[in-house]
Amino acid sequence: MPDMGQRLEECLQALKEKRNLQEILRRYPAEREELIDMLRLSIDLGALGAPAPDPAFRLRARNQMLALAGRRRQAQERRPFHWFPRPAARLALAGAMAVGLIAAGLTAAAASSNSLPGDPLYGVKLGVEDIQLATTFDSAARARLQLHFADVRLSEAQRLFALGRNGEAVSMVTQYDSDLDEFNQSVATSNFDERAVTELSRLVVERQANADASLHAIAGSLNARGDARTAAIVAATQSHVDQALRGSSDNLHAHQGSGNADKNPPKPVGAEH
Repeated sequence: MPDMGQRLEECLQALKEKRNLQEILRRYPAEREELIDMLRLSIDLGALGAPAPDPAFRLRARNQMLALAGRRRQAQERRPFHWFPRPAARLALAGAMAVGLIAAGLTAAAASSNSLPGDPLYGVKLGVEDIQLATTFDSAARARLQLHFADVRLSEAQRLFALGRNGEAVSMVTQYDSDLDEFNQSVATSNFDERAVTELSRLVVERQANADASLHAIAGSLNARGDARTAAIVAATQSHVDQALRGSSDNLHAHQGSGNADKNPPKPVGAEH
């Protein structure tokens, strides 16, 4: 039977290989919440390309975190009535882990939020996003995150175009398009309650208006500067994005019309281009 350290490593490896983390967590129902807390805080900055802290210090911090989890479990086993509430215990554990990991350099995650492709901390930014998605199991919350991260890619593209870094900006526009396709796929294959459908429908309408205005403005600016080729790429992406978001809207309406009871999710609308 693997100990907590081995279970954590198994989860981190699944994240790195983009395997289904939820399947692993199902194997350890008693430790699921603790593992999720650890995953949210155990960002390996060295693997993500950030300036790496001293390896020995990082190892000590992780070992201290695991030792604290082991002591907490042993203490609970000795107390038949578990006088220490479980949610409070998780909060205490998460707080203790945060102290150790921040000391090891986790503050770089916050510093990375405004980074752009090519910046030293951009890998950390993407890593934080991956962990957030991997540890969000509610379908509606995950869909909202996917939309949010798509917005981030569009914002990065706008900033890169403004800096004249057109090649990198086009890559971000392409990633934005891809992220919206993934959102569309999630909408088509997930079950949402009526409240989630209403909220996601509202967000999709907002994104349609924002995408149309933003991409149209970028293409216009590029044409004005004589870069017709890049402008054409952006314009084509605008059309594709509009189609994807219309597909998402149609799929959400289909969920609503079926009363969210259909166990066979509808075929994605606009998923094939």
